[in-house]
Amino acid sequence: MEPAALFQANLTLIDRVIAGVCRRARLYDADAEDFASVARLALMEDDHAILRKWEARSSLEGYLTIVIRRLLSDQRNRDLGRWHASADATRLGPAAVLLEQLLTRDGRALEEAVPIVVSAHPELRHADVVSLSEKLPPHTKRPRAVALEGAVLFATERADARVLENETRSLSEQASRVVRRAIDGWPDEDAMILRFRFGSMMSIAEISRMLRLPQRPLYRRIEAMLAALRHALDGAGLDAAVLSSVIGEASQELNFGLADWKNAIPRQSLENDAAAEESR
Repeated sequence: MEPAALFQANLTLIDRVIAGVCRRARLYDADAEDFASVARLALMEDDHAILRKWEARSSLEGYLTIVIRRLLSDQRNRDLGRWHASADATRLGPAAVLLEQLLTRDGRALEEAVPIVVSAHPELRHADVVSLSEKLPPHTKRPRAVALEGAVLFATERADARVLENETRSLSEQASRVVRRAIDGWPDEDAMILRFRFGSMMSIAEISRMLRLPQRPLYRRIEAMLAALRHALDGAGLDAAVLSSVIGEASQELNFGLADWKNAIPRQSLENDAAAEESR
């Protein structure tokens, strides 16, 4: 499909992605409407060059999410100046720098920022991050007036395959870390069920026979586990729907520790055991 036709056919999707990016960035009302105009114009600029660069290696929604998020970041840099960590945050280490970035540059509340930092730095506890926040200095941005004529050029210059790959890799690594930590805290049987289902690719019937559990309740049990993982991703500041669309076909980037679990049993062995069980 030609880029112009692709744009017209996906206006609803484009507006939904822009609205989602604005909502997560706490951009509302007139500010959100102004940015939406800039984003749409960027997509139409230079004969829809941004859409022309989409290679369908991920979903269109995922591609647009990355481009529009980076367009917003560029506009904020132009409006407010590029953000730099304070000397105190730099001295306190990477976790403090990330926390300060979330609080001062992105305008997130402390209760939103803490889970993100804990996810990125598993060695820290909730209380540790709160303590770090108390050591950070007040950080005041100095607004400066900047013309926005060049803002629409951002996406055409940087929305290429390398940007998308880097963003996908970063999201995948963070999502993998969050999911692995969540699974590690589960009862052994729950972790075993999930790993058999998605690590060894066993059917529900096979799991039922292997673990001697009723088959019907397993469906709801697995659904509850997946809901818990989505909740963990949300708690870490990761939108599960965006993750799904952004990562798309790049599932090889994800590593949830399912296939390489230390107590996992090879699929062939499981099948042999199941067959032996049936023959008794």
